[in-house]
Amino acid sequence: MKDPSSKLVHRPGTQTFQPGTLWQLIIDQSRLAIEHGVLRTIDTEQTFLEDHGVAFVIRVVSSLARKEQNQRIQQVKPSGRHVNPFLPPEPALFVSDVSNTHLAVLNKFNVIEHHLLIVTRKFEHQEMLLNESDFAALWRCLGEFPSLGFYNGGTVAGASQSHKHLQLVPLPFVATGPRIPAEPLLRSASPIGRVGVCDQLPFRHAFV
Repeated sequence: MKDPSSKLVHRPGTQTFQPGTLWQLIIDQSRLAIEHGVLRTIDTEQTFLEDHGVAFVIRVVSSLARKEQNQRIQQVKPSGRHVNPFLPPEPALFVSDVSNTHLAVLNKFNVIEHHLLIVTRKFEHQEMLLNESDFAALWRCLGEFPSLGFYNGGTVAGASQSHKHLQLVPLPFVATGPRIPAEPLLRSASPIGRVGVCDQLPFRHAFV
């Protein structure tokens, strides 16, 4: 039986998205994936926690058990062998090629709407350090719409897949307040346009 989701998108190839089009591609593909029951949104309750002037957005998960059950079903073949969901990605979740090294796919188990994964075309382990091609792919996507990119470097950092993937979520997280929770800290640091650090952040970092 032919997979109906194969009609939703073209297969990954070498045709990258045109500048200024990624956001609409994400919206359109999200709608189709929802209509076909492919996205498995994780229900959460939102609250806030303020610390040193930063209002952190906290999302309390109420359907984590369902996510874990779905992942076990998705990742194990009838033979008992592990399945890599990114090789190839589900057609209904595929958004666009990003570069000759990375693809853009929707996060199947999303907490935030339009949550994008930037996935390597060939298998690389999630515990590997980011390289130049990773940053290039992330930068190309960041330039398309206000967003936050991040990387969970392995299971200890919260990654649920071993295949290397970066993540991109749209900003702002909430309708009111700063676009990112840490914005008050950044305003008090180095002048805009210069690489700087913030004395209140107790870890190695840099921003511009």
